[in-house]
Amino acid sequence: MEEKKLEECALYFRRNKAYTRMFIEMKKKYIKYGKLSGKIFLENLSEAECGALGAVFGKSLLPGDFTFTVSQMQAALNETKYCGVEAEALVEKYFNEKILSNSQKKEEKTELNKRFWEALLYEAESRFGKDARGTLWLNEAREQRKYGYQLIMRERDKSRDGIKEALMEVCSALAYLPQGDGKENVRLAVLGAEITKNPHCFDRQNAAGRLLISALSFTYKAEEPKTQEEVLALYYMAGITPDDISSYTTCYGIHFYEGDSEHEAYRYFIRKGEKYVLTLSNLSRLTRADSSRKKVFVIENQMVFSQVCEEMGGEEYSVVCTSGQLRTASLFLIDLLLKSGCRLYYCGDIDPEGIEIADRVIARGFGQIFPWRMTEEDYYRSISNEMLPEKRLNRLDKITNVRLRELAKLLRAEKKAGYQEHLIDLMVQDIKAAE
Repeated sequence: MEEKKLEECALYFRRNKAYTRMFIEMKKKYIKYGKLSGKIFLENLSEAECGALGAVFGKSLLPGDFTFTVSQMQAALNETKYCGVEAEALVEKYFNEKILSNSQKKEEKTELNKRFWEALLYEAESRFGKDARGTLWLNEAREQRKYGYQLIMRERDKSRDGIKEALMEVCSALAYLPQGDGKENVRLAVLGAEITKNPHCFDRQNAAGRLLISALSFTYKAEEPKTQEEVLALYYMAGITPDDISSYTTCYGIHFYEGDSEHEAYRYFIRKGEKYVLTLSNLSRLTRADSSRKKVFVIENQMVFSQVCEEMGGEEYSVVCTSGQLRTASLFLIDLLLKSGCRLYYCGDIDPEGIEIADRVIARGFGQIFPWRMTEEDYYRSISNEMLPEKRLNRLDKITNVRLRELAKLLRAEKKAGYQEHLIDLMVQDIKAAE
């Protein structure tokens, strides 16, 4: 009986549009404070609203502003045949919905979020194990709200089942990827096909592809990549070969092998005394890289590399150009040369960025990679008039190599950059003296 009276009361008010604003304002009050009480303010009443509200409150109203309390509204209801109908219940019935306050909505969202992650982690742990890469990643994403957390929550709002499926696909990929020093790379498309039968599953335009990058960032303790080259570097670290030709490196005098046989195309370039470009795609098909003298000179600057190669006179020396910031193809090649027992000598500009790159390269092959033409004497030979701002000099704080740290101190004192172009003749002499 009470429910019927409530329904009839709501229907009465719903039929007259002049009551709409009153109920909207009462709903706002409840949402904001979590209870229906206090004053309700209505601005600029129309004539229709004056007549409708006047009938409820038993008074004559004129167009303008009108304020009433919820207790007054309740008292007015109790004077009608709808006596006993609670104002709060009436508002919910009027809108035909359960009205939640902001705090209630927040609590409900928190509870739903908690249940979502608990179910997710339970499934990951059940399928892959408590200490599996995927389980550890998901737990870290939840706890730290990083490594793809925001993307997960956005996709969850679109489809709980969809994001759950994508996350399990990423966990499966992490379990599938090779581990250990003897690992063999797997192509990104093959990885997708193996896990989901869809070779495009882990393409970056898909949620699973972007989440895989976040998961790999956690797994390999790396910053989430912002550029295409950083993504390729992360893939390479994880043993994934993307089908990509945008990453490349340039060589002179490096021998490449497929299995036990030397690659004839690159051997031809060596015989002709010419430099050649290899993409990451090219390099991924090669099994070994070597130098006849077991010494490889790595140059940062493209113009300097070209000039040095022209002065080699066709002699079989080994030189590599990284073209500034380390591309994944260059890292791939450096690793192949290190495995062949080659000693590498790296020369970069003597500026904060050049020293920073040199530090990364040397750390990659400790004991086999050495700074080259990056001494105090070389700095003063190559010094320019370009003053370095403090923001760039601050990059030197993270240098770890002992020799480069000394160079960094000198650079901080002088605040000027040194450039490789001034050292070309000495670099050529060094390479030709290599035995």
